[in-house]
Amino acid sequence: MKSLYNRAALASILFVGATAEESCPCPASLRIGGVSHGNEADNFWDPVYAAANRAAMDSSVDLNFARYDESSTLTGQGGQEIVDWMVDTIEKMCTGDNTVDGMFSTINDVAVLTALKASCLAHGIPTVIINAGGNLAQESGSFLHFIGADDYNTGKDSGEKLLAACPTCQRFYCLDHCGGCTSWTDRCRGFEDAVGDAYGQTIQIDDSSEDAYIASVESVVIGTNGTWGDDVGLLLGTHQSMILFAEALHNKHKKVKLAGVDTSPGLFEVLGDDEWLWGTSQQPYLQGYYPVQMLANTIRMGGQSLQTFNLETGPTFVTEASEGQALCNSDPFQSCVADDAQKPETVSPLAGDEPSPGARKLASVTTRFVSAALRIFGI
Repeated sequence: MKSLYNRAALASILFVGATAEESCPCPASLRIGGVSHGNEADNFWDPVYAAANRAAMDSSVDLNFARYDESSTLTGQGGQEIVDWMVDTIEKMCTGDNTVDGMFSTINDVAVLTALKASCLAHGIPTVIINAGGNLAQESGSFLHFIGADDYNTGKDSGEKLLAACPTCQRFYCLDHCGGCTSWTDRCRGFEDAVGDAYGQTIQIDDSSEDAYIASVESVVIGTNGTWGDDVGLLLGTHQSMILFAEALHNKHKKVKLAGVDTSPGLFEVLGDDEWLWGTSQQPYLQGYYPVQMLANTIRMGGQSLQTFNLETGPTFVTEASEGQALCNSDPFQSCVADDAQKPETVSPLAGDEPSPGARKLASVTTRFVSAALRIFGI
């Protein structure tokens, strides 16, 4: 009789367990939107967008991460044209009948901050800020997180390091290629605070061509003296074109020391040359991956999120790069392996041998609950 009761109890457990298992649905697909001030010509943003797409795959997210078309005549990243485009994109994603469930964005202008608050936050859409605008976002008090490197600290740390690395430098300049966007405004402000009285000024450079770039720097550094004069330290961006322009500047004016913000394949090629001191890394891959994953988790878990606002991804100083780093910089999740590395052998199942998803699920449920029952009832 006891054996009969035990078998009945076991059947009851299996039925209840299977019902509970079947009642837990797979997560519904979410629509998450994103926008940045990085145009298609700027390869810094390639790993950001690639990582966001990867996170969308991992998190079952329908992602719309908009990127500015490089066919525009705009050369900088902070000009009014991109600001207007970002504001318009944010409004389309966060208002109307087909809004996103979550949003992430850079803040390169106050107008972008205003659009995010009015169009996204006001409609209850959780929003994360990446890369630029962390201070503005934190002051507003309504965004979930800032994921990136503090731009002021990046500039300040670079200034302190450049002072120590170039004791013969008499003047220091910050080269802003971004047209006054918040990132470079903050970096140059931190750089100025670090070098103090030795700061020359922030130079708004023209990066439309090599000659224009050199002329914008010379017009300030040479000034009315007609000569380059003393050793000069420059803080500048490291986009591929910027590396070429800065190299041309150095070839013309040997008394210049170059310190970069961010990294690029071009920077890895010149690190180690006497004129190049370092670049900085803010780990752009993480700035693309984390916002998608964190928004998906927050929305699906009823608003649960980390309590830390600033999730710092940098900066760290990069003074040299291994061959592997230089090779794989443009594709951060492509593993660099030796040519003779053996790939693991894979065996395809024979037709009919692969169980169906339903069969696999039933087998999993049965195994777990039978094991539990056997332990409980000693069967």
